[in-house]
Amino acid sequence: MKKLSSLFLTSKKTLKKDRYIIKYFEEIKDEIICFIDDDENIKVFSSICSHFGGEIFYDKKQNILRCKWHDWKFCKNTGKCLSYPITLGLNPYEFEVKPNELKKYDIKSEDEKIYIIYERE
Repeated sequence: MKKLSSLFLTSKKTLKKDRYIIKYFEEIKDEIICFIDDDENIKVFSSICSHFGGEIFYDKKQNILRCKWHDWKFCKNTGKCLSYPITLGLNPYEFEVKPNELKKYDIKSEDEKIYIIYERE
């Protein structure tokens, strides 16, 4: 039977100052990005790019999530890849690219602290 559990992510004060934070959690074997978007909503996703494992960061100017390695873009609301489909002009082979959405986490806020919610055994 799975139980819901929570992990401390950051304080609202720190998040407001830094605009986004990235933190790894061994318990869920994932690196998390937490950010405040242009609408002042707190969002939490996996910060591992589903394309090739690069680090995701929040691009405040464009209000999207981006991969530092290959500049893939992801929706800040859903984690859906915005760079797909990709069209390559010099490819002699048939191929298919299927990027997955970034994993999205639920959060709770208590006493000005932000926690991610996850299922554990």
